[in-house]
Amino acid sequence: MPSAIPSPSTSNTSARRIRNISSIHRGDHVEVRSGGHVYYRGEVRDTAPGLATLWLRDEESGTHTAVSTEDYTIWRTLP
Repeated sequence: MPSAIPSPSTSNTSARRIRNISSIHRGDHVEVRSGGHVYYRGEVRDTAPGLATLWLRDEESGTHTAVSTEDYTIWRTLP
């Protein structure tokens, strides 16, 4: 598991947890969390609900990252 990004966004009250990946769309901004830590933050590039996977452009590194929604919680944030 990658190291967590220190972030005040873990307590961001404007973030909403997404429980159904079908409600995530290309261009949405999300945080990927586990255990109260933010591991990725960025813009959704693609989703595969049948695979419980989404791809995002990581805000910090600029790289594209595949994220399993079975391993992390997904939170929609404001851009």
